[in-house]
Amino acid sequence: MIALDLSAVDLGLVALIVFCAAVVQVLSGFGFGLMTVPLMTLVITTREAVVVSTLLGVGLSSWQAWHQRADAVRPLVVRMAGAAYVGMPLGLWVFIAVDDHTLRLLLGIAVLASVVLLARRINLHHVGPGLDLGAGFLSGVLNTSLSTNGPPLVFVLQARQLEPPAFRATISQVFAWSNVVGLTLFLVAGKVTVDGVVAASVALPALIVGQLIGFPLRRHVHGERFRWLVLVLLTGAAISAIVSALG
Repeated sequence: MIALDLSAVDLGLVALIVFCAAVVQVLSGFGFGLMTVPLMTLVITTREAVVVSTLLGVGLSSWQAWHQRADAVRPLVVRMAGAAYVGMPLGLWVFIAVDDHTLRLLLGIAVLASVVLLARRINLHHVGPGLDLGAGFLSGVLNTSLSTNGPPLVFVLQARQLEPPAFRATISQVFAWSNVVGLTLFLVAGKVTVDGVVAASVALPALIVGQLIGFPLRRHVHGERFRWLVLVLLTGAAISAIVSALG
């Protein structure tokens, strides 16, 4: 019998975090990795949190991508996902080479920087495809290093002023293709642990319930107010990760 380092309380807290992040993801179209990873680092190691988020994110993003595929902007998906693949090996190197405390500190700083980006309203509708490639590359680096690949994509898609259905569908497609490759790299590098698989398995029902609750709520949530609520929650999660890293 394999001994686990995680207690029942640890697993329960991970499941609760995943549930809350799943609801946020459905309502806003992003935020799963941004919320789960910094909060889970208060319970499990940063590397385990990244792997658990990626394991669960594969299923979540793939289902959303399939469900909303008709609204996706295909050229954006191709450019962003393709560039993300180029950035992923660099992110994996950071994930492997950097110690846990430094990784947690980098995570908190990255999420705080993401909040600043996401809070800004910029119109980049007429900027060329290089913007999409740059955002995709950065998201790939963040995907395999911190599992927080959303902010560059959200920033560019918001700046291109996509309508909400196209925004959610496009970013879900990029997440889905990126997460499949990211998880493959983790498996090849031997970074998927038994604890990570167990935590993801225990949290899976919470993910499903969060999805089921989130979809009916979507029509009742006022976008701008909820957007700022998400930014406040992300700020708190980032600060907690930084304090934990420095403590």
